[in-house]
Amino acid sequence: MSGEPIGPRIRRLDHLIVQAINRGFEGMDLTSTQSHILRYLSENEDHVVYPRDIERRFGLTHPTVSGVLQRLEAKQYIVCTADPNDRRCKRVALTDEARRYLQDIFRFFSALEQTITRGMTGDEVHTFLRLLEQASENLTQSFEKEDSNV
Repeated sequence: MSGEPIGPRIRRLDHLIVQAINRGFEGMDLTSTQSHILRYLSENEDHVVYPRDIERRFGLTHPTVSGVLQRLEAKQYIVCTADPNDRRCKRVALTDEARRYLQDIFRFFSALEQTITRGMTGDEVHTFLRLLEQASENLTQSFEKEDSNV
């Protein structure tokens, strides 16, 4: 193992994953972020989803989510409707057009995960996932501590 710091390694892996997703969904005219949001909406169809839920889940800003949702709506993958209890809030839901692609989206993500973990044993995959979660948790706690000191 070289002495390269962890950050650039993670950044390179992230870049490669985004590149693979963008290439994989070119035919559907979807970006990596858009495909993740469609997947999230599919996994949460039994709940009402608002833009703020997407912001929290993906750590995105309100303007970014607004732009992504506008583009998904223009492509007719989602529909945003006013919440009947609070007309200021928009509910986000998949369209039938998006549902036609969900199986392909899930199949692609599964194949991508298999590619990423190729050559790893089951225990190594488990350890890899545990370590990724630990690193994320460490940073989240660090940010929370910084925010509480402000």
